[in-house]
Amino acid sequence: MNLWLSPQGIWYYRKVTVLPCGRRKDIKKSLRTRDKLVAREQVAQMLACARSWVKTAAVQPEPQPSSLPEPQRLQQQTPSATKPAPQSVPAAPSAIASPVLSELSERYLKEKTLSWAPKELSNQKNYIGYFIKALGDRSPTAYSKADVVKFKDELLNSGKSPTTINKYLQKLSLLFVWLGNHHEGIINHFAGLKLQRVKEVNSRSGYTSAEKQRLIQWAKKQEPYRKWIALLGLYTGARANEICQLYADDVQQVDGVWCLNIRDNRPDQKLKTVNSARLIPIHSSLIAGGFIDFVQERAGGRLFPELPHRQDGYSHLWGQWFSRHRPVDKDFHSLRHTVATELKDHGVPLQYAAAILGHTNGAISYDRYGGGVAVEKLQAAIEAAL
Repeated sequence: MNLWLSPQGIWYYRKVTVLPCGRRKDIKKSLRTRDKLVAREQVAQMLACARSWVKTAAVQPEPQPSSLPEPQRLQQQTPSATKPAPQSVPAAPSAIASPVLSELSERYLKEKTLSWAPKELSNQKNYIGYFIKALGDRSPTAYSKADVVKFKDELLNSGKSPTTINKYLQKLSLLFVWLGNHHEGIINHFAGLKLQRVKEVNSRSGYTSAEKQRLIQWAKKQEPYRKWIALLGLYTGARANEICQLYADDVQQVDGVWCLNIRDNRPDQKLKTVNSARLIPIHSSLIAGGFIDFVQERAGGRLFPELPHRQDGYSHLWGQWFSRHRPVDKDFHSLRHTVATELKDHGVPLQYAAAILGHTNGAISYDRYGGGVAVEKLQAAIEAAL
């Protein structure tokens, strides 16, 4: 393809030809890009255009510079020629300009639509949009390390929490890794910029034993559907939307054990990841408290029809209500942290805890090739820990 990379990192079209008189001609043109893939596309279009202008057979296999139509005529440099007056470099034709980040990120998001939940997709669009607004919509190769560090500084000065800042940096890093895998010359300048995590006691810390009892007593005084959502969170560690989107037939007996079947069996049911699909044995305290009777009363439909559906699922109104009326100054997701901590403190094996919480455990032998953990073993773990 006769591509040449200058010391400044800019790609050029370059071809050396020997004329019939024996004189060498060095044909060179800046392609004004650092992306090799874009450079190849530009050269292919230039040569195709040049060939269409050739009226007669040429001696050389490649078209001569004089046959190139303006503004695509290549500059010529010969050893015997006098040094030409400086000329401005012609702008690259807009039809073959290097794609900008907004365009390439659309391809990325289109691919991720196959595996991401709508909320995750929406968040990623926000991260990318924020970055483009801060630094401008350029070719990914045009962003420097200094640009990305400047963007990080802007995040730090925005008042966002360290956790939120790390989400921006992590998600944008994944985008640039994908771009680097699909296009040459794109560097992920986000690598290594993540903030060091600081362990804090905040609203996402787990419930203490006393706080769990306060939650139980408070839940018993609420409307039945609110009571059961709160208690299911406490005894299963399931995510709010996983609980709020349940149908009555998602409560099933498996090998004689009552379980929640967390799944996306219906169009209005969504899972955060592929590992989120799972069976969670129902704690005996819930069964003794009448949960199965509550389910049977609502057979044939949703378990919590009081909650309307939104784009991000069924849990929005529940989350708002719980935040206003909660008996402990900790959010609903903290119940998930509580269950994870209790399982760990009671020595529950990692693969059992992962099966209950819907996480990957990071072991290839379990995640890729292993089958599901028997529900009776999960039931024993839940009864012992919770």
